[in-house]
Amino acid sequence: MKLPLGILLTAIVLFVFGFLYWAANPLPDKALNTVPDSDAAAAAVGEQFPATGMYSVMQSGLSATVIVNHDASEEVDPLVMLYGFIHYLVIVILLAVVLQNGASVAAHVRRAFIMGLAAVILVEGSDIIWWGYTWGWKLWGAAYHVLVFVIGALVLSRFLPDDPDLID
Repeated sequence: MKLPLGILLTAIVLFVFGFLYWAANPLPDKALNTVPDSDAAAAAVGEQFPATGMYSVMQSGLSATVIVNHDASEEVDPLVMLYGFIHYLVIVILLAVVLQNGASVAAHVRRAFIMGLAAVILVEGSDIIWWGYTWGWKLWGAAYHVLVFVIGALVLSRFLPDDPDLID
């Protein structure tokens, strides 16, 4: 019963960390550019992109990726929050499978750091290379993703069995 409780508690810690990092922290948004007239920009996006979806516009002198959600609200959709929590549960379950029972906390953190770094190099690096995302924005994402793995390992390691042959 110890490991399932640890997985749940670790997912809760990561969920709270994600909120603090992205919603309470104003710094990542500073990596994004602003438009001079957000109302005019929103009207133009709504007119040019009539359906909810992801669009790519490429022509000489301009490349843009636009994500449009015509059903967006300023209020957070509870279902999105539930999906986010489930996402953390899946990440923590993956960590529980990969981290070695009986290993030291330092070994857990090292392994999780390498996993996070590999994910960041693949995902964030691909976005920069192939999709033209800016370094500033992707570096905030990269730091967050590595920290999710490291914090997850720090919390979860307290709940992993000491003996590799004993699983609660």
